[in-house]
Amino acid sequence: MSLRKNLDHLEHGLADALGVMGEWWTPLVIWNIDQGSHRFEQLQSSLGIARNILTNRLKTLVDYKIVEKREYSSKPRRYEYHLTARGEALIPILAELEKWGAKRVRK
Repeated sequence: MSLRKNLDHLEHGLADALGVMGEWWTPLVIWNIDQGSHRFEQLQSSLGIARNILTNRLKTLVDYKIVEKREYSSKPRRYEYHLTARGEALIPILAELEKWGAKRVRK
């Protein structure tokens, strides 16, 4: 039997959300953008995340319109990342998850 790589076979809102948010770094990338890290280098440095992983997560978040890319330099071309209304709607959920983790997981 082969392992499933996604939750596309389930018609459920939670499965849909996990399809976008369920990768390790994604909630932390969103949280850090909300906290003011808007540039790639800032995000990479604050999270200690590999460049290729961060690139992948940012692309997914832009594709799902959770984050938008704003060019701040044309030579070389560089971008800042900002939460959209969809992304901002996730912050209270992530804040509750953070509180739960701090209270229930870390001792």
